[in-house]
Amino acid sequence: MALQFDSLRKNIVFLVVVLLLTVQGVSLYTTYLANKRLEEQQLKLQLLRAETLLQNELENRSYYTLAFAETVAKDSDLKNAFSADERRILLSLDNHRQRIEADIAMALDGNARVIGQLLTTDAQGEQAKTVLGQQIGEQFEHRNWLSQQSQTHFWLYQDNLYQLVLSPVNDQGKLIGYVSFGYKIDQRLVDELEKLISFHVGIGMVEHGQWRWIAKSERGNRRLEGFAPIAHVDDYDLVYSSYPLGNVNESSLIVTTYRTRASLIGAVSKDSAGLILMILVMCALSLVAAYYIAIIVTQPLTRLLRFSKAIAKGEYESHVDVGKSKELNLLAKQLDTMQNAIHQREREISRQAYYDHLTQIPNRNQFYRDMKSEQGALVVSQISICRLSQINDTLGHKVGDEVICEVAHRLKQLHVPLYKTSGNGFIVVFPNCQSSQIEPCINKLIRKVEASFVVQNIALHIQAHAGVTVAKGQVNAGQILKEVDSAMQLAKRMNVPYQIYDDQIDLNTLDRLQLLSRVKPALESDEFVLHFQPKLNLADNRIDEVEALVRWQHPVHGLLKPDRFMHNIEQTGQMKALSIWVVKHAIAQYLGWRKQGLDIKISVNISPCNLVDRDFCDELIDIVINQNNLASALILEITENAFIDENSNAMENIQLLKEQGICLSIDDYGTGYSSLAKLKSLTVEELKIDRCFIHNVVSDSTDQMIVRSTLELAHKLGLVVVAEGVEDEETLKWLLEHHCEKAQGYFISRPMPAQEFARWLRRSKGYFTQNSKQPRKKLSAKQHITANNSRTRQPQDFTLPAATVRNASVG
Repeated sequence: MALQFDSLRKNIVFLVVVLLLTVQGVSLYTTYLANKRLEEQQLKLQLLRAETLLQNELENRSYYTLAFAETVAKDSDLKNAFSADERRILLSLDNHRQRIEADIAMALDGNARVIGQLLTTDAQGEQAKTVLGQQIGEQFEHRNWLSQQSQTHFWLYQDNLYQLVLSPVNDQGKLIGYVSFGYKIDQRLVDELEKLISFHVGIGMVEHGQWRWIAKSERGNRRLEGFAPIAHVDDYDLVYSSYPLGNVNESSLIVTTYRTRASLIGAVSKDSAGLILMILVMCALSLVAAYYIAIIVTQPLTRLLRFSKAIAKGEYESHVDVGKSKELNLLAKQLDTMQNAIHQREREISRQAYYDHLTQIPNRNQFYRDMKSEQGALVVSQISICRLSQINDTLGHKVGDEVICEVAHRLKQLHVPLYKTSGNGFIVVFPNCQSSQIEPCINKLIRKVEASFVVQNIALHIQAHAGVTVAKGQVNAGQILKEVDSAMQLAKRMNVPYQIYDDQIDLNTLDRLQLLSRVKPALESDEFVLHFQPKLNLADNRIDEVEALVRWQHPVHGLLKPDRFMHNIEQTGQMKALSIWVVKHAIAQYLGWRKQGLDIKISVNISPCNLVDRDFCDELIDIVINQNNLASALILEITENAFIDENSNAMENIQLLKEQGICLSIDDYGTGYSSLAKLKSLTVEELKIDRCFIHNVVSDSTDQMIVRSTLELAHKLGLVVVAEGVEDEETLKWLLEHHCEKAQGYFISRPMPAQEFARWLRRSKGYFTQNSKQPRKKLSAKQHITANNSRTRQPQDFTLPAATVRNASVG
């Protein structure tokens, strides 16, 4: 049977107690799980850190020993000692051994015979001694270790395990022998590694499936005496990780880091206990507070609830009495104030929602409301005031607002329904207007608006265009607005006072539909063409690369730029077909120019939607690599939007293109959401700074700082930088002074058809790259940047070819 109490206060206390116990129970359980996860994460992090430090230390030890051996192999005294007696070789070996405190040093002649060998022996409690090895005069047992490359091996000799480095000694290009240095793998190494990583360290070997320790920490710990990394360890308290070092004969050499779990997570366990205690204390305090609040709130709660319900229903004349409680009376007073404020705001919001704040006449929303109840014949006209933006720019927006208010005042004098639908547009409705009355009504309307008036002692003559439509039967407000707007736009284009709507005049929709339906046939009939804009190499003032820009040679509208049709192509899903078309024609143009003696790289823009399509990337690789083998002649320009979403296929496909040797360039850099920190994970060769940062770089200090920082950071990442939008010589000189590699813009040349570009390039003789019997050596991006930065360049000596300047000036 459910519990029932005879008072609201007891019910509130009971519910609060249950709620608190539930919440605190969930909190305790969540805390327990979180602490467990925290323990595991801490264990993994500490173990990973120890393993990383251990690997780095061993690799560094091997690297520096290898480097020392290679350096010693180049020593002239050592080379001379190979042709001298055994004593001289031993002296030279001991001299070099002492420099790095090596435990073994050997010299072998060209026939792998040991001609010198020094070992260090550990005397108990005494300093290590150096003795002669017993293999002097014998053949070295591991002849397969000897080669023209320095190598590192693990060698088991006289029950001692050495990390041995062998390096060839060449004299005048002839191999005369080998020199070797090494260190013991023993307890001393283990102790050094343990101090470095704060973990126990052990080194052992797997011999015929059995584990044998060579050296390890915690030798006196009985719990760790039977521990073997290759065997299953049932001890939950032990955490370990193994790292293979290499092979010794037919055995595997392994280093292990290990430590008890309790020593690693002690701090976390202590924090968990404190957190649980704090939760329990807060639970107790919350219960006391809940009981106290219940006593205060229960009595006037019902009256406040009724008062709030009245406000919710819109009854703004109600009042509430909550007794003598000062706090609750203050709350009731605030609720009463809120009631009045809500009432006033509702009236203001309603007025703003349906009335224009400037002219105080009904707006578009009110037009929709009024049209719902209209039936029969209506003549609706939309008025648009011309040149209002010029008035705002010349006389200020205040005068423009006065013009709008004056037009509204004049239209009110017609005593017909009037609405303001946009910044400079009005809707006028003529109820019960016959067809024969349309022209007189509209002419009267135009005359009212266009009559001159004076603002701030300036006589203004306002011109307006009107679109008119006739609505019959049930009125559709949305359709009416569409029709009058289409008619008004046509009146503007034809420069007539007004235009009556007809189904055939909606040119905006018609043009858009025509373009959408024409995209696929245009691709099939080859209506698209490529124009080429050169990029100037600032290092040698030559043109060795162009950007291919697509144009649509429309049979009706003429030559269209991408901003007129690219959105339509994306809507129709034809972007893949267009991109493949551009790549194929760019390759064909490259091959044609190469036959003419012009070796010009071509860059092609690739849409982000293409980069998430694996089929597109596979087809692109087949065209560029498999069919034409032109990876170095084609550059793909991708925008920053292509790699914003790291979860998309774009990043994987970009890496795939790079692995095939295709050059990649980041286009319009700075206008997206990435950073150079993001670029370090991408293997791109080129970065194009967007024109918005280049346009005012000479005069704008902020743009200078952005461009200069981008250049410096890009160069550190090994990227070639291209500046877009160069439109004057001062900008070009500034870029040259700050070591930008390439420039592109109207000052150099506008985009041109292929034949015109070839003629322009030939007129600029000496400022472009041609094929020759001795082609110039191609540098990598990093070498190219280094060469540019090391060359002394003077901006005041920079000049463009005459043909380039002429072409830029005529556009």
